[in-house]
Parts: sequence; C-alpha cells; structure tokens
Amino acid sequence: MKCASKILPIIVAAFALECGAEEAADAAATSPVPDSFRDVQTIVLHDGNPAAAGVPVRMMAQVSYISALADDTCVVVNPERPWEQGVVMTVPNSAVLDDGDIVIVNGETTFDGHHLCVRATDATRARRDVLPKVRMCKFADLRRGKLHARRAAFVGTISDIFVTERENGRFMTHFRLNFDKSRATCRVPGRLPGRYADVGDVRVTGCAFNEYNEQGVIVGAHLELEGQSSIEVLSTIYWWRVGALALAVIAGVLAIILFVEWIRLRRVRIAERAVAVDRQRMAADLHDTIEQHLAGVKILLTCALKPAGVPEETKRVLEKAAAMLIHAKGEVRSTIMNLRSAGLEGKGFEDQIKEMAAPLRHGGIAVKILLRGLPEKMDSARLGDLLLIVREAVTNAIKHGKAKTVVLVSDPMKDGMGFVFRVLNDGAPFDVNAALGPETGHFGLAGMRERALRSGFTLEFGGEGEWVAVKVEVPV
Repeated sequence: MKCASKILPIIVAAFALECGAEEAADAAATSPVPDSFRDVQTIVLHDGNPAAAGVPVRMMAQVSYISALADDTCVVVNPERPWEQGVVMTVPNSAVLDDGDIVIVNGETTFDGHHLCVRATDATRARRDVLPKVRMCKFADLRRGKLHARRAAFVGTISDIFVTERENGRFMTHFRLNFDKSRATCRVPGRLPGRYADVGDVRVTGCAFNEYNEQGVIVGAHLELEGQSSIEVLSTIYWWRVGALALAVIAGVLAIILFVEWIRLRRVRIAERAVAVDRQRMAADLHDTIEQHLAGVKILLTCALKPAGVPEETKRVLEKAAAMLIHAKGEVRSTIMNLRSAGLEGKGFEDQIKEMAAPLRHGGIAVKILLRGLPEKMDSARLGDLLLIVREAVTNAIKHGKAKTVVLVSDPMKDGMGFVFRVLNDGAPFDVNAALGPETGHFGLAGMRERALRSGFTLEFGGEGEWVAVKVEVPV
C-alpha cells in the first residue's frame, strides 16, 4: 500500500505533463509565430503594411550594431548571412549585449512610422561569434536608402563638426563626411577631438539609417558610429605642409614677377642704349655738317664787311645776318650738347644743373644750388627745354648783367603738383619789355618763351629783393 501511494502521484504528474506537451504541440502547429530569422526578415523587409505589426517573433539572431542614441535599440542580422540587411530591434537588456553576440529573441513586430521593427521581450545570449569584415559601399546606395540597418564603410573627408548635449547629459558629435560631389551626415557619441578637422581622407564605419521627408519618401540616410574607433585616419594634412605649399606658390609667383620685371628693365635699358647711340650719331652729324657750314657762312659775312665802300644799308643787313647766324650757331651747339649729354636719359635734372654750374665756378662765378621738390623722373623733351631756359637765364645774367653770383633754387608747389625753379643773380636789373628782340638779332628771351610755351611752363621775369630773378613754374 505504501508503494502504491508513492507511485500514484508520479503517474498522475506524468500524465499531466504529457497532456500539456500535446496541447503545446497543437498550439505550435496552429501559431503564426516565425521560427527563423529569415521568416522575421521577410515580414519586416517585404511587408510595408503597418497592419503586419503585432506578429509574435521567436528567432535566433546576431547583434550587428548597438545604438548610442537609444539605450534599448540595436540592429540584429541573420547569423547564417550576417552581411545581409539587418532588422532594427528594441530590447530591454541591450546594455549587456555586445557586437557579435548570438541571441535567442522572443517578442513581436512593431511599426515606427516608416517601417516594421522587432520589439523583444527578452534576448538571451547563446554564444558569441565574429562579425564579418565591413565592406566598402557606394555612396549612391546610401543616398537611395538601400543600406538601411546595415553596417557600411565609406572613405571621405570630415567637415562641419559640432557637438550637442542630449537630455541625459551625454554629448553627441555631428559632422559631415564629404565624398567626391556629395556628403552624408554622421553622428558619434562623445566629443570628437578637433584634430579630425585637420586630417585628410578617413575611413568611417557605421550603421546606416534611412531619412524620410514629410511625405514618407526616402531622401537619404545618415551614419551612426559606435565611437571614435569607428574613424580610421588614412591620410593626414599638417598645417605646416599647407603653409610650406603656400609659401612655395608665393615664392614661385614672386619669381615669375621678378623675372618679367627683369625682362622689362632689360628691354628698357636696351632701348635707352639705342637712343643714346642715335643721339651721339645725330650730334656728330650736326657738328660735322650744319655747324661747319654755319661757321663758313660767318667767315664769309665777316669778309664781306671788311672792304671799304660797302653801302651802309648793305652793311646793316650783313651785320643783322651775322647776328642771326651767331644765334643759330649757338642753338646748334646747345642742341649738340644736349644730344651728347647722357644726362637727359641716364641722369636726373639735379645732376644736369650741377654739371652746368661746374664751368661757371672755374670762370670765377659763385654758384649756389638749393634744389627741393624735384621729381624722380621727367620727360626728356621737357627736361631739355627746362635746361636750355636755365642755361639762357644764367648766360644773360653773366653776359648782360655782369653778375658775380648766381643762385639756382627749386621748391615744390603748394598743391604738390609740380615745382618752381628760380635763377637769382646779383647783376644789373633789366626791363624785360625794353629788352632787344629778334628784330635786332637777339633771340635769347624769345627762345626761352618759345620753349616754356612748348613744354607747358610758366615763365616770369622780375626781382626778389636785391636779386634779379627768372622764375619757371613746372607742372608735373
């Protein structure tokens, strides 16, 4: 009896278990619960109807990516084909999971507004396996949303880095990954060091998620990275290299500019040398032809005046012709001197004035020079006219005024648009209106006025205190 009382409960319990197993088997035969990841993948990826939400799920999956934006979100893939597109899953204990974990999931499908996901009630870790190496993907596939819930790698450059703070106090760094002609938004937890803004190409590995507009149309995708380890620097741009390149470019440009300027100056010097040679040749021709002929005519006129019995009227005409001839010869000599002087091309006005004063000092004339406001460069024709005017003023002061001291002074104009040159002397004053003119064979003052008019000078005759003055205003 005692044995029967012990065996009977065991038999009843075994019968009850058997009945429960049969009921569970019958329920499993009629239940829509999928028993593999591919069945779940078929529901999620190929059934866009929100009504497909609420389907029970029981599957084995491999964790491919754990989101840093939501603590309970991850991406799982088929353990048998982990390189295929995954499924977004929410699971309460995602914090204890890691990439590569093989988990047994129980839950149901949900709809997040754009596509179906899986909400797990529990995910039990079975074992751990290695995820396959992430392959390089095309940016066009990312932009068209073909890489949703899939790990992908891209090569580009980083720009537009900024940091935001989430509600839980954690920081998130946002940046743009630039490709050939496009860009993608990337997010990585934590603060990304600023040094990434100074690098060249980087290889970014992350999980892609589609982005939608208000109409629910895919407009692109963004990458979520697990951390800074997801960014691999392929090439570095050091600022000193950029600076060295910039300096090299600047040096090259300056070298080209200097070379062009050297060519220009060389051409100018060659042209000036050619002009100087022509001036020397013209001066020699004038000396050997016109001046010699004028000297011969002067001798003939002198001889014509010597015989007795020459009528007075004829004698006056010959004397006037001789005076005109002397003036013409002086003009030719002045022209020859200017042509032979290299100063008009190679020397400044100040040097010319000093050269003109040198022989006067040897002749016993005291010459003082005070020059200010002279331009660095002046047109050779105007410079020649100014020199001849000054030379004529000095000659008249010594020859007609019997001056013993000559002062040559220049000052800048008040408006800064030129200078004023004055020839002062201590000789006898003269009335410019009563001075002899060309009709009497005197051409000095007339020549000064003609040169001043031709070069745009203003010529004045007068006095300054005890000095007789000739003033020339030279605009530049």
